[in-house]
Amino acid sequence: MWNVSKAETGLATWTVGSQSIEVDARGGGHGIKLTVQQAAIVSFCPIDEDKLPEACEQYVRGSGWHVNYSQGDSSYALRLSFEPIETTDERSVMEVCVSIQTDLLDLHPKLDIEVDCDDIDSVVPHCDFGDDAVRGSGVAPISIAKRSSSSASILLGPHDHPFTTNHSTDMTLRLRLFGDFLEKGVIRKARPWIVFDCGKTADEETVQRTWKELSDSPLPLTP
Repeated sequence: MWNVSKAETGLATWTVGSQSIEVDARGGGHGIKLTVQQAAIVSFCPIDEDKLPEACEQYVRGSGWHVNYSQGDSSYALRLSFEPIETTDERSVMEVCVSIQTDLLDLHPKLDIEVDCDDIDSVVPHCDFGDDAVRGSGVAPISIAKRSSSSASILLGPHDHPFTTNHSTDMTLRLRLFGDFLEKGVIRKARPWIVFDCGKTADEETVQRTWKELSDSPLPLTP
């Protein structure tokens, strides 16, 4: 269940049994990040001169925690939803639906997903994308950031990975969402699944099955 802070908007923890995912989604100078047992931290980071807007509203609907950010002095407004897909003692999967829009007339918004790590694997699932698959250069659908005894995998579905770019270094997995021109009033979305494997590194076959679940699932109607 979600334990949502009443004192400060944008702080919550998802807990099942002995496993928990801490989410700091306050935005602004605090940033946006997910942490599991201090073993892995996944951050959503602004680029260049941009800064994250600050969380102004939050609510729980079903099993999803929703956080809204007004544009304010930032370049864009955000809506985030955090939806747990799987939680066990050793493995957690969280869907993060990101919706971005702007009141500005000329904007190319960018948002990086970052994970510090020791090694990075890029995986293309062993499956047929189909004749109607979205085409583009993009990145591999599965990126695994490995550490000595844990990993965090970023899974991008067929509507996201063709339009995501890779800006990783040897020690940091960095995937850039969006980046194209965004017209005023238009909403653009992405919904990465983040897989945390604690006490072990990710099993590639298992991660591919999880990616297949993501690619087969319907797009959410709301952010």
